[in-house]
Amino acid sequence: MKRVSDKSKAQGFTLIEMIAVLTIVALISGVAIPAMQRWFDSISERAQLTAVSVQFQRLSARTALLSQTLRLNRTNWKAKLADGEDVLALPDGWSLTSDKPVVFFYSGICEGGVIELLNPQKAIVKLNIAPLSCDVSILR
Repeated sequence: MKRVSDKSKAQGFTLIEMIAVLTIVALISGVAIPAMQRWFDSISERAQLTAVSVQFQRLSARTALLSQTLRLNRTNWKAKLADGEDVLALPDGWSLTSDKPVVFFYSGICEGGVIELLNPQKAIVKLNIAPLSCDVSILR
């Protein structure tokens, strides 16, 4: 009678063990991948919003350098200033929806107010433009 050694029994994985591991990997992927996508979208939106905020701060300097007063609202944000550049170059999918204008004076100061933007997900994002200093803060 031939004896089977313990070494020969432990040479691989059973089909059930492999299916169990693949099931666990699939479950983890099903949870992790959507969470990572939401995280990436959130970071991407924050980066775009930061770029938009910088454009508003730059706008006060541009109007001062050009000695031009601008009443910014949803109808003229795509217009060109005297330097030939668009008033705002918003990222793809973004638009300005504010009815009440924010005035950027030729002296480099601004009247202040709240600017409403529509992001690509069709959510409204509000930016507060501080009077005089034109500092931008995100209200959400």
